[in-house]
Amino acid sequence: MVEEVKILVSNILDTQLPKNCDFHSKHHTFDVLKNVELIGKYSKFKEDDLNILRLCALFHDVGYVKVYSGHVQESAIFATNYLQAKQIKDSTIRIIVSAILATKVPQQPNDIFSEILCDADLMHLTYDNYFEQIDLMRQEWKLSGIASFTEKEFHINSIQFFNSHKYHSGYGKLVLQQKKQTNLERVIRKIEEL
Repeated sequence: MVEEVKILVSNILDTQLPKNCDFHSKHHTFDVLKNVELIGKYSKFKEDDLNILRLCALFHDVGYVKVYSGHVQESAIFATNYLQAKQIKDSTIRIIVSAILATKVPQQPNDIFSEILCDADLMHLTYDNYFEQIDLMRQEWKLSGIASFTEKEFHINSIQFFNSHKYHSGYGKLVLQQKKQTNLERVIRKIEEL
């Protein structure tokens, strides 16, 4: 099932994703897939539960092909329709949909699956290449008409996000939070340079 969904989502994002989605691309979706596997294994998830996490990651941003604002709900609808058509158990669908809906900022996870998906979705805050990643987001916002910031304005704005955001899973609290703090310090230094 996971491989089938991976091919499906890959094709959808390749052919239907608007050109303005510089950050929320297929690359991001597959990055989140890798991240949920990492956190899921750290959390001692069995293979069946890892597969649920993988489906959460694959479906979580597919809604961008329909709308920018409101993509989370569209992703949940797409996942529900697809999984019901494949006769997946309602309880599994509820877990996946709940996790997808939890990624809407501000994130509100209510179980371990949604905690892991939320953390995996915002792991870019911890990356060594954070500035390259976030510049894609800045361009995407500009092209999508969300906001047009200079690089310095964007970084000043992002400090508030860094400070209001928190990781939810055990891995997020233990490992990611510290890396995010390091990147926050890099952002502050970058603002001083600009």
